[in-house]
Amino acid sequence: MKMQGTSNSGSDPISCEVQTQRLKLREPDEKDASELTRLIGDWEVSKWLARVPYPYALDDARVFIENVRATASSGYGANFFVDLDGALIGGAGLTGENANTLELGYWIAREHWGFGYATEAAAGLINYAETRLGCTRIEASYQNDNPASAWVLRKLGFRQCGEKSIFSLARNFHVRSTCVFLDLRH
Repeated sequence: MKMQGTSNSGSDPISCEVQTQRLKLREPDEKDASELTRLIGDWEVSKWLARVPYPYALDDARVFIENVRATASSGYGANFFVDLDGALIGGAGLTGENANTLELGYWIAREHWGFGYATEAAAGLINYAETRLGCTRIEASYQNDNPASAWVLRKLGFRQCGEKSIFSLARNFHVRSTCVFLDLRH
């Protein structure tokens, strides 16, 4: 796994890429808006994500990308687009109030399900959180009716710590979700 930091000038925030065996996690770019709209606008993808509206419009994508780029140098965590051979196939991110504990989120376009990309992208972000951000704990949650996401997190070593109700924008109601955590070695 390779992490690169690049900056065009001393005053620009450092942009970061995470390279895994098959994937590149990179900063979102305005040129991604239409493809993001197509991929995440699929009901079978958006229904599993708490903060994604459905239907997902081009303006939603543009606002998301703009917000990610505007907040890239503030706070803790990071949002990445997941590329396979130069093509956008998903997204992954870390959010939190401090570097000690971050929340992991991810999604992969339906046509790329079943190939281990979610696990690989999440593993890359976990390594990034530990080595670059000094994170000691990663938390995540998955909707109880999403066994694929539960399996991804289990494979990565996450342990269950409870349940909660999360409002899903796409579904427009609260869904039962399982909370999990992963303590990192420091």
